[in-house]
Amino acid sequence: MLKKFSPATQGAILLVSGISIFGFSDNLTLLVSDQVSVGQFHFSRSLIAMFMVFGLGKLFGLSVIPQYWKPILIRTFFMVTSMLLYFGVMPMMPIAEAGAGLFTSPIFVLVFSAIFFKEHIGRRRVIAVIIGSCGVLLVLQPGGDGFSIFQIMPIMAGACYALGSIITYRYLRDESSLAILMSFIISIGLCGALITTFLTIFPVGPDLIKRAPFLFQAWQSVDTMFWLWMAVIAAGASAALSLMTRAYQLTQTSYAAIYEYAYLISVGLFSWLFWGIVPNNLSILGIILIIFSGIFIVLAQQQRIED
Repeated sequence: MLKKFSPATQGAILLVSGISIFGFSDNLTLLVSDQVSVGQFHFSRSLIAMFMVFGLGKLFGLSVIPQYWKPILIRTFFMVTSMLLYFGVMPMMPIAEAGAGLFTSPIFVLVFSAIFFKEHIGRRRVIAVIIGSCGVLLVLQPGGDGFSIFQIMPIMAGACYALGSIITYRYLRDESSLAILMSFIISIGLCGALITTFLTIFPVGPDLIKRAPFLFQAWQSVDTMFWLWMAVIAAGASAALSLMTRAYQLTQTSYAAIYEYAYLISVGLFSWLFWGIVPNNLSILGIILIIFSGIFIVLAQQQRIED
């Protein structure tokens, strides 16, 4: 059905669909974040998601074994780092604010494209970067009573996510989307297991665990309800990631990035519906500025191409 649309339109539809599913499933993370660490969370989710992705591959006749190992490994490194940073901070701040940090990625896409691929930025897109940076400052509110070093983590996640997205479009357009997804799922699961094992053997101090338990807890025993919620979260993440990966194979990164802002709408909506969490006024203004800067970047990019 999607084949009747242009690749750019197909990518937009897939991206909005995937990112909206993520907004729902990411909110469910709060149901289990008080039981385990971020490492154990990712290991548990990957354990389930691997079988789901393998089943999808068999069902649709798609390979889950990569052809292009070097770009796959580099992309996977950045995406795994991004998700560990993002999910690690999620229980410690409103999800919409964490999402705003992650979705500074279009700003980083622009900057990295200029640095590494010598793309011309132009005055309008420089203005967009400045606007987006102001939005980031409003969300972080450095110097405020609620500011902590952990609030920088979603921004770092956005930078890593941007690099992974650029690699997907430039070097993995002919790769199986399920192979890309499987590489990510296995890698983040293994990293989660290694991190949690390290924290079990070499535990951090109780004050640090109390401050950020989702980051620093050792292995924990879990019940059946935990695994039921993890199955739901894994199903949502697998569906979302497969749709988004395919979208970035079809659509230029700087164009597709605009549609990712549907995540902030989705995650904010479900955060309000499920948990009654609403960011403060300055954070909302910052989120608006970040969204505006991303839209401005894409519109400026399209205008430059047309000119």
